[in-house]
Parts: sequence; structure tokens; C-alpha cells
Amino acid sequence: MIERLKTLIHLPGQLLLCWRLFRDPRVPVFSKLIAAGGILLVLSPLDVFEWLPLGGIGSLALLAVVLRSFINAAPEDVRAQHMALLGMRSG
Repeated sequence: MIERLKTLIHLPGQLLLCWRLFRDPRVPVFSKLIAAGGILLVLSPLDVFEWLPLGGIGSLALLAVVLRSFINAAPEDVRAQHMALLGMRSG
């Protein structure tokens, strides 16, 4: 339960960091395509994950996993630079 709350609390910051990384030309295009596809699947009006008992909170958790995966796929120096500019700390 606590982990879910932490995930929801950090979601806006992760969205902002992902947006900055997505716009950065130093992040590989392949990583951007995978992240965009994952986000579209999660936000799709089609019930793509109907076989998973996720519900609304589960979809947010899945979105957080996609965002975190994209952040981790970005080059470390680029990620650290954007996190510093946003006042975020790694970890």
C-alpha cells in the first residue's frame, strides 16, 4: 500500500522528466518509440489489458512502470542532467 502511494506521489515528476527526456535528441529514438507505444497502450480507450485485473489504480501503476523503464533506458549522464535541472534526486 505504501509503495503504491509513493508511486502516485512521484508520478507527476516522472511525467515531467519523461517529457524532457523525450524531447532530448541524445536519448535514442528506439527508447522513445517503446515508451510512446507503452503509454498509448495504457491510455488507449480500447480495453487492451482486459485480461489483467488492474482497474484504474492498476493502470496508473502500469503507466508508472512504463515511465520508469523509459527513464532508466535514457543515457545516465542525460538523465542525471535533467534530474538536476528539475531538482530531483536519483534513487
